[in-house]
Amino acid sequence: MGMSAGDSHNELSGSAAQVVQAGSIGSVTFVAPQPQAPAAVPLLTDLAPNPFVNRGEQIREMDELVPVSAGLGRPVVVAVRGMPGVGKTGLLRHVAARLADRFDDGVLYAAFGPHGETPSEALARFLVVLGVPEGQVPSSLAGRRDLYRSLTARSRLLVVLDDVTDAAQVEVLLPNSAAAMVLVAGNIVLEELHIDGAVPISLDPLAAADALDLLKRLCGAARADAEPDAAMELVGLCGYLPLAIRVVGARLNLHRNRSLATEVERLRDTGQGDVLARVAGVFDAVYDDLAEPVRQVYRALGVLVTRDFSVEVLAAALDAPVAQVRAHVDQLCAANLLEERPDGHYSMHRLVRGHALRRGDAESSRADRIAMLRRAVRWWCLGAAAADVAATGRKRLRVADPDVFLDGQDPAMDARTALAWFDREHANIEAAMRACAEQGWHDLAWRLFESAFAYYEARKPLAAWIEAGTLAVEAAVLDGDTAAEVRCRCLLAKGLQETDRHDDAAKHLARARELARDDRLRASTYDFSGNLALRTGRFSDALDWFTSALEINRALGLARGTALQTLFVGRALTRLARHDEAGATLRTALRLAEAADEPVVRAKALIALADLGAGAGDLAAAEAALADAADLATALDNTALLAEVAVLRARAAHRGGDTAAAARHRAEAIAAFERMGSPRAARLLVDGALGE
Repeated sequence: MGMSAGDSHNELSGSAAQVVQAGSIGSVTFVAPQPQAPAAVPLLTDLAPNPFVNRGEQIREMDELVPVSAGLGRPVVVAVRGMPGVGKTGLLRHVAARLADRFDDGVLYAAFGPHGETPSEALARFLVVLGVPEGQVPSSLAGRRDLYRSLTARSRLLVVLDDVTDAAQVEVLLPNSAAAMVLVAGNIVLEELHIDGAVPISLDPLAAADALDLLKRLCGAARADAEPDAAMELVGLCGYLPLAIRVVGARLNLHRNRSLATEVERLRDTGQGDVLARVAGVFDAVYDDLAEPVRQVYRALGVLVTRDFSVEVLAAALDAPVAQVRAHVDQLCAANLLEERPDGHYSMHRLVRGHALRRGDAESSRADRIAMLRRAVRWWCLGAAAADVAATGRKRLRVADPDVFLDGQDPAMDARTALAWFDREHANIEAAMRACAEQGWHDLAWRLFESAFAYYEARKPLAAWIEAGTLAVEAAVLDGDTAAEVRCRCLLAKGLQETDRHDDAAKHLARARELARDDRLRASTYDFSGNLALRTGRFSDALDWFTSALEINRALGLARGTALQTLFVGRALTRLARHDEAGATLRTALRLAEAADEPVVRAKALIALADLGAGAGDLAAAEAALADAADLATALDNTALLAEVAVLRARAAHRGGDTAAAARHRAEAIAAFERMGSPRAARLLVDGALGE
């Protein structure tokens, strides 16, 4: 019997969870971020395989290579090579578990390959677990690498890099410490690593006796000893590969009354050819043993475009109840076809993913597979729309109506919970956008970007912001939606501005102004144009743009827009040294923001008032405003606002002659902007920059 469709049942894991549902899409669960635990040593590797057999020679060699130096320099690098399924990942996890106590600063793990991370993504994750706030991770690969090298100087770290396909993936993740060790696994010889001193270790399929030992530990020694010939032939049909033997062992455990001879007969029929063909035969046999609803879930795995996934998005793709899909996923985990991660998401070996994709291609129509992918994309649209509204409210300008997905629901969660969901899913959202572009679902692509802008603005992952924005502009053009094109060009221009690509930003804004016909959209283009003018020192132009935007917002009766544009007018007046007008305007903006219940605008107004006060020499008033702004920014978990507070505190201390405080706050600001990947960090490093 197949799965029942269209059911939106959910389960909550605790009172901190909030579920948003849409009958035609499914459900998205948002979990409030937990309070930060005390700093701990990171241990990122998954559990070592159990049971684990042999590999004693390789383990002893790696034990002997553990460094004793504590200085700067190149770490010890061990490169393990072997064919897919031979047990490289298991060996690295086993060794990492053995050696963890000898690396006081922790164990880091990353996996590459076709559906794995990029080096830049791995660096970002490493930086977070090493203590960098997620919103302050640099956007560029170079910025991430430099910060990583600074943080790992002289550290005793063990870094495990799996499924490596290129030496460059390793080079950027090497800690800056001769006390560190890096374990690398890949299917090919990485000659560049060996030239630079990496120690090569080759991993072959298990010896027949060791393969038999693994099978006995999985299904029981008595059972294997009762059919010794069948047991030996069985591991041979598995190519003596641990991955295939584990899958067969799990299947025998599920069928306690099945003889090993019966299993051999099944594999003889499917496992002909080279070793990888035999492994595919093992997967075929396991697949044939699954009930059809579980097979259906397995085939859907090949459709998902992300390296990991939640049960909810898989249920959405299948148009099936979450609880039912979870039960089937549990069966796939029991069969060693899936692995549950510590964060509750699931992943699979790439050989398994490839097999799932091939079975899906063979047994499902292309139309059905595309329909599954579209349902998964719509699940991300639902989650992003809910998180966007929760993070920024309903009053913000949007071209896409969030109620297309939310159907009038107001997500009952705070901004921190919404941003935590984006933190978990943003890489998957960006993968979904790329899938939309490939499929021609242009409306869904730009909708995802507009919804995710709440995340980009708060966290400022600038490289991802620009990549997604560029894709969204192209999608809006292809969709023929002029309003969406205007909005996406403005949002992309903001990201370009943050990376000092001012000419590129100006081109997008000029085109947006040409296209904007709606008054509110036109006011938005003036807003973004004014901010670019302010950033590039064209203060009179900025005042003109902001004044025009303010007039439109007043005429439309938009409280938030009126408060925001009043703030921007005050900023421009400050830069024009019209201090009395600026002070009155900024105080008006603060009152309007409070009346409109807009905490972000209120924090920005306080920062602008502090800037004005510091410039006039009123340091006490400036610090009072900054303290209030810092409290708001902390409550909002807004990295960008906290960075601005640090800059102004540094400047105020500099002007007041407190060189120690100026240096301390400037260091805070530099660190914040470096972690966001902002060029402003370099400017702050220039002597006298704080006096500007």
